[in-house]
Amino acid sequence: MSKPAEMMRVHNDNRIPKKKKALFLWAAASFVCMLLIFLASSQTADESSELSGGLTRLIFGTMWRWFAPDGQDMPVPLFVALETVLRKAAHVLAFFALGVCAANTVRQVVVRRGRVFVVSLLWCAAYGALDELHQHFVPGRAMMWQDWVIDTVGALVGVGVVLLVHRRAGKRSNTQS
Repeated sequence: MSKPAEMMRVHNDNRIPKKKKALFLWAAASFVCMLLIFLASSQTADESSELSGGLTRLIFGTMWRWFAPDGQDMPVPLFVALETVLRKAAHVLAFFALGVCAANTVRQVVVRRGRVFVVSLLWCAAYGALDELHQHFVPGRAMMWQDWVIDTVGALVGVGVVLLVHRRAGKRSNTQS
């Protein structure tokens, strides 16, 4: 074998397999999601309220000014309700993202779809429970089972979307063969 061909063979053997690269990237993305959730949960009640109140004012306050008759302020009960909706939507979105990342991570090592679903959902639900437990120790925050359910629903949708997308992609590639 010629020297360049031998060097090429050795070089190719050192490449990271595509599956391992995907595993690393999705695991890293899962870790980033978990870290961001942890950091958000580490905010005190005052910090969290300031953030969600500011976002509520920015999003819904702007819309209210467009449509409010004669420049009236948004009624407080409406503001509180919209802030609650925004907070719960943040739970769903954060755990949706974790569900997507977790399912793609698990897909790299588990073949059967049913097991990917169960392992991914258990991962996210367990992290949601740990997140609520963590909040119990943050000043002014509380552990709420309702938030855990909302987290788990967000993860369920994220995991489900990943499995549906890959199932359709698999069917499409089988029919084109």
